[in-house]
Amino acid sequence: MLMGLLAATSLVANAQGTSNPLGIVPGPVPGTLTVSLWTDKSSYVIGETVRVYFTVNQPAYVYLYDLQPDGFVHQVFPNGYSQANYVSAGTHSLPDAAYQFTVTPPTGTERLQIFASLTPLALVPNAYGEPFPQVGSSPDAARGAIQPHILGIVPTPIVATAWTSFLITAPTQGVTPYPPYYSPYPPYPPMPPFFAWFPGGNWYWENGQWHWGNPAGGWSWYFGLDGQWHMEIRFHFGN
Repeated sequence: MLMGLLAATSLVANAQGTSNPLGIVPGPVPGTLTVSLWTDKSSYVIGETVRVYFTVNQPAYVYLYDLQPDGFVHQVFPNGYSQANYVSAGTHSLPDAAYQFTVTPPTGTERLQIFASLTPLALVPNAYGEPFPQVGSSPDAARGAIQPHILGIVPTPIVATAWTSFLITAPTQGVTPYPPYYSPYPPYPPMPPFFAWFPGGNWYWENGQWHWGNPAGGWSWYFGLDGQWHMEIRFHFGN
């Protein structure tokens, strides 16, 4: 995740023409609305930024979801930095404000699913506890949380959906995907970073900065798949 006004999230995409996986909603409601989705690359290294493109054939409300390789599902648009999700007909790109989509662990194939609707679907959180809120720990859990909002609207909304996906790979050895993060408040007694991260990766405190990776010795914090920080202590003996 980037610092300051820039935010980051692990993203997804799909090779056009491939079969679609079982997503948040089984299928679109038939209608004249169409939507397509793609990214600027088909493969990314952890730490790279992603630009997402989509096209709608008429003005619509747009919702974008990220299905990570580990099963976690996040809403990445609208988000805590950009809530204006009613767009005109044509091609658009995301990010659309002062934030970024930055690829984070885990590695593997990620998928994005987009919904376009002629009717607002009440899928925007009342408050953003995190910029890209988690909606489920699996596609099934996300489907249970989102599908009632779509199918429970009367009259039945016209909804179109599309997929894209990309491969996430680890950086070459010695390359750090995140720059050090300066904090004016040292973590004493040892406390986890105050910023929130997506699962995967260790952070440790050294010379007034948070560093991504494992220290040669001492304590570090790991943000686990359970969404919690875990303290790790590393001992170094000899060489």
